[in-house]
Amino acid sequence: MKLRIGACALVVALAGCSGGNPESGVAGMRGVAATQPSGTLPAALPLARAIGASIANAPDRGALLSYPDQAKAAKQEGAYTWYPTAISEAHAFKAVATGEMTVPSPDGSQVKLRYERHVEEIDGNWTWIGRVVGGDPMQEAIITFGEKAVFGSIPQASGKPALSLQTRNGRVFAVQTDPSKVVSATKGHVDMMIPEAAALRSSMGAAVSQSAPVSQGATMVAQGAPQTAANTIDVAIGYTPEFATANGGASGAATRLVFLVQVGNQAFVNSDVNGYLRIVHALQVSYTNTNSNQTALSELTGSNGQSAVTIPAGLAPLRAARDQYGADIVVLVRKFNTPENEGCGIAWLNGANQTAITAADAPWGYAVISDGYDQGTDGKTYYCADETLVHEAAHLMGSAHDRANSTAPGPNNTTVLQYGAYPYSFGYKTTAAAGNFYTVMAYGDTGQISHRIFSTPLKSTCGSGANLACGVANSEDNARSLNQTIPVVATFRATVVPLGKAANDFNGDGKSDIYWRNNQTGVNHIWRLDGRVQTGWGHVYTEADQAWKVISSGDFNADGKADVLWRNSTSGRLFIQHMDGYTVLSTSGSVDSLADLAWEVAAVADFDGNGTSDILWRNVNDGRVTLWTMSGRAPTAAVQIYQERQLSWRIVAPGDFNGDGYPDLLWRNVATGENFILYMQGTSVAAGSGLITRVSEQQWQIVAVRDFNADGRDDIYWRNSMSGQNALWLMNGLQVGTLSYVYNEPAAAWKIVNSGDYNGDGRADLFWRNTSTGQNFVQLYDGTQVLATSGYTTQVADQAWQVTGR
Repeated sequence: MKLRIGACALVVALAGCSGGNPESGVAGMRGVAATQPSGTLPAALPLARAIGASIANAPDRGALLSYPDQAKAAKQEGAYTWYPTAISEAHAFKAVATGEMTVPSPDGSQVKLRYERHVEEIDGNWTWIGRVVGGDPMQEAIITFGEKAVFGSIPQASGKPALSLQTRNGRVFAVQTDPSKVVSATKGHVDMMIPEAAALRSSMGAAVSQSAPVSQGATMVAQGAPQTAANTIDVAIGYTPEFATANGGASGAATRLVFLVQVGNQAFVNSDVNGYLRIVHALQVSYTNTNSNQTALSELTGSNGQSAVTIPAGLAPLRAARDQYGADIVVLVRKFNTPENEGCGIAWLNGANQTAITAADAPWGYAVISDGYDQGTDGKTYYCADETLVHEAAHLMGSAHDRANSTAPGPNNTTVLQYGAYPYSFGYKTTAAAGNFYTVMAYGDTGQISHRIFSTPLKSTCGSGANLACGVANSEDNARSLNQTIPVVATFRATVVPLGKAANDFNGDGKSDIYWRNNQTGVNHIWRLDGRVQTGWGHVYTEADQAWKVISSGDFNADGKADVLWRNSTSGRLFIQHMDGYTVLSTSGSVDSLADLAWEVAAVADFDGNGTSDILWRNVNDGRVTLWTMSGRAPTAAVQIYQERQLSWRIVAPGDFNGDGYPDLLWRNVATGENFILYMQGTSVAAGSGLITRVSEQQWQIVAVRDFNADGRDDIYWRNSMSGQNALWLMNGLQVGTLSYVYNEPAAAWKIVNSGDYNGDGRADLFWRNTSTGQNFVQLYDGTQVLATSGYTTQVADQAWQVTGR
């Protein structure tokens, strides 16, 4: 299931949809068009699937949940009371646009949730995240929707335990918890092990880690920093048959795993940790569900910390998946059983005893967790928290427990403090007088407030009043530690699964493609590339009228695949071709037109961050700049954002230069050689815009604005049209972090005609074409280095064929 709902399906869900007559105009390009959304319906939609096929297919009647059985409990299991509920994914979609969700509880009360963000997965699962209006700012609602399951945690305004959404046997339940009957299954069990030879490495590693202390403020990061290869921990997950059965099969298991990962990522967001967990592969493994987690970790790793352990055949596919999919860490997930599992999870404590984490720790990137709850023989319900996965993952990144619960055997039957990677890599737990709360890495006591945050003194949002520091400087600061270790753990394996969208990626495989147009016959083709190798090609469309020009590509329907924006150079009409590989979709059609040809498309990018590309216009007569925010083929707003009357200033390209996730605008003055970055945030010009390094010689031309070093910020690639020199500016906001002369091609016939990520490594590459011979060359980059795998691809001698969609 990898389906996304387009604009028409959204209207079906929320308002009704009808097919119109085929658009007149460009012959063969047109198809049946969806009507535009009416009123204030969402301008774009998160990833989902056809609502009728979803378990959350209840109509939107103003609330997320309804209780068909008048809120009568279906079952009581220990501390948990299960209420069958109908759930409306359509209401969640609408809440993305309106900013508010209503969630009734079984007792008749309700909470209002303020939308903050949503996260889309390539497998069709998606997660809605928000907070209670007027409630505890430290408790967020996290709801993950899948085709056959929904899981969630929704805080209650009354301060009662969160309302849990669970899926069992094809039904969704709202589950209430009796706090007097539940006990955390983590207390009293070992949940971290020390890798082999850590003692031998500790003295040397401690010297390294102490030689370059990081200042307290150095780790502050912007919330929602863009996801890059440097801050993303790729995870391979294996799960047992019992876990799959408990969650309704493979589809439900996948939804549950996505929920657990997004709980972890929200903990990173809450803590200002610049990091992400990302599932790159999940599979069912043939392994027992009823031995101890410590035994399972030893067998998964192939070591118990002192000697080799035989790896069971059932776990071999999970270890193989780690290499195949480039997973930095591996997690085995099992249905919780007490007392058999002996706790909720266990992981290796990399960096133990203040040892520097290095690539040598990659063999210890394994963890085991239990999920769910089980009844103890004492009448109590033992449970594993939703934060268990990120808790154990943080051990792999050098984080220890709170000091009271971080102990190791010492001499003469004593105990000593068990350090993590740094002297401050501890969780935080306070007494009743000091706030009575604990953070993710701490072991809380009964009655304490649990905060989904890693210890950090830089946040003062903890405690019942949300006004206490969440850590202690240089003592309890897991967030600071994680910001230092995540970039290292993220290199345990090279990235295999591409991050995010690649430019001009028409089939959604994470690699850029090449869109060709023949300026004589009007035939259009797409090449698929894997590095320099052409893996396929296909005829897309023929448009003989040469007045129709391919202006740009962009994702206008939020399906993860590039579409094509056309404009008629005579009439000014616009047309968007929605693409799926080589196929032009029936949702393609005309867009509101601008007959005044003084208005030119200056940029196509997702300026408002809603998942669909927008169109930026500049008037070449008066310098006005107007942004059309788009949904499918429909402009949802037209906003004048700027005016530059001095027409020697030209918009070169969009690019995210400050790493805030929003495209900015790069301007160049063709008279003076000045360059300027206009910071954007949605439809507004943001503070901090300014001039960057001046390049007076006009033979230096900007030919690509892409992220060449995968740091989440776009860079600027220059070519000298006279000398053939090529220079790359690695950007950091308005500063040129590094200037490198990367290549020299004196033959003027060689032109850079496109750029993108052709090998799917998350770094920009270049596509060269010889305008004399028709040779084509793919130049692959890693930062400022040209890779040896660069090379010639298929030659196209006929110069009538031109590369478009740049």
